[in-house]
Amino acid sequence: MFRPRPRWLILLSSGFFTFMSRSVLIFVAVALLLPSLVLAKRIAPAKVEPVVYQGVRYIAPNDDGRRAYIEAWDAQTNKKLWNLTIFTNRIHPTLEQDVQWVFIKALNIRDGALMVTSERDKIYRVDLKTKAVTQSARV
Repeated sequence: MFRPRPRWLILLSSGFFTFMSRSVLIFVAVALLLPSLVLAKRIAPAKVEPVVYQGVRYIAPNDDGRRAYIEAWDAQTNKKLWNLTIFTNRIHPTLEQDVQWVFIKALNIRDGALMVTSERDKIYRVDLKTKAVTQSARV
């Protein structure tokens, strides 16, 4: 006598559960990974073109989000002459650090001084003789 197979056995043998278990596994993986992808991660800072003035190359390494600094290098010997902190960033301990970082956006020379522009469009003037840093009005 012919006995019909139970429905659950048909579903199991047809690969339905394998498909469903893969789908559930993918859904759980996405659900667990999605929050880490959505968190506010900042993009990498812009590459700042170096400025050469009177045989000295000024660069902004942009490698530390807490401290924005410049380096002066001899253009001919490629020896580091000095570095100077332009501004520092206070980091609020309960917020993500990387979204609080502020980097240097641009360097240029104006009237014999190095002008440094931050990502927040604040402009700092560096007297190249005394290495004094003053914040200028926005231009």
